[in-house]
Amino acid sequence: MRKIKTSRGFKKIGVIIFLAAILTTGCSIQLGTAKKVSTAGIFKSFDKGNTWTQKNLFLFSGGVGNIAGLNVVNLTFDPQDNRAIYLASDAQGLFYTYDAGDSWMKAVPVGSARIESVAVDPKDKCTIYATYGSTILKSNDCSRSWLEVYIDTRAAKAAVTALAIDNYNNLSIYAGNSAGDILKSQDGGANWQVINRLNDKVAKILVNPKDTRIVYVATKSKGIFKTTDSGGSWSDINEGLKPYSSSMEYKNLVFDLSQPNALLLVSKYGLIKTNDGGTSWEAIKLITPPASTDIYSAAINSQNNLEIYYSTATTFYKTVDGGKNWITKRLPSGAVSTFLAVDLQNPNIIYMGMTNFTKK
Repeated sequence: MRKIKTSRGFKKIGVIIFLAAILTTGCSIQLGTAKKVSTAGIFKSFDKGNTWTQKNLFLFSGGVGNIAGLNVVNLTFDPQDNRAIYLASDAQGLFYTYDAGDSWMKAVPVGSARIESVAVDPKDKCTIYATYGSTILKSNDCSRSWLEVYIDTRAAKAAVTALAIDNYNNLSIYAGNSAGDILKSQDGGANWQVINRLNDKVAKILVNPKDTRIVYVATKSKGIFKTTDSGGSWSDINEGLKPYSSSMEYKNLVFDLSQPNALLLVSKYGLIKTNDGGTSWEAIKLITPPASTDIYSAAINSQNNLEIYYSTATTFYKTVDGGKNWITKRLPSGAVSTFLAVDLQNPNIIYMGMTNFTKK
């Protein structure tokens, strides 16, 4: 793949005058054109979701543009730098920011397709992994160049859908695919082995940051699986989910980082929490009845787990007391919030990734 100059020290000289004109006139440009933008892209709140600001400025070799038409799959934050964020898009490849969303650039060598998952090395911020169809790509130079480190010949049946890195041993990489295989590399992606086959799409892999021997794998429709020995043996943690109808219809799984073994499952049922690594589960009371509405994104304040946020197709929900009471607001655009995240260092800041489903 061709190398390009896209380092963290990317200079904005040469576009400052043009950018100033855009900001003062209120114009918006979509990926370098003058067409009207959609309402997708990135929104950011500095006051815990009370107000939102678009963060869609796009910098590229031809000048500046706008990513407001970009459908967001998820955002991945550099564990060492909360201002470095990688945006996985639905159909236009990988984007990144090194200034907390004030400007975005594209990882051009990756190409333009759906990116399911990104993982950033917790000990080397310039080492990044990304899914691309049935392959896994790796960059060792902060997105300047990329190389394939894994290829599955079952291209149509085994798209790579999830990535995670052991933050204790950063050469230990986990991957999952749409066929249900869980793969592991112990040498930074040079060699791989299958450590389990779940026969259902792997939707997410989470490595416990406090004990990296513990890994959770969420599947699309068969529940959640867990290893406590780095993948040597596996068990499902679905028994406690059985009382909750449609809880196996996965939407998302996120850590509650304020506790050592706590996770929040987002399912068709609603929000379901465990504080003991999946031994028991308890539903969080929502305003809407169980299984009555789709939740597209959710997040927890890592410094105060009583603050929980989630979004449906039209509404943003917020609680500051663990779900006893909810504040509701309209989403900041007509698109759907497909990703939410609370900044780990400043919990006043929330990122929202939007998708315009009307384009599908």
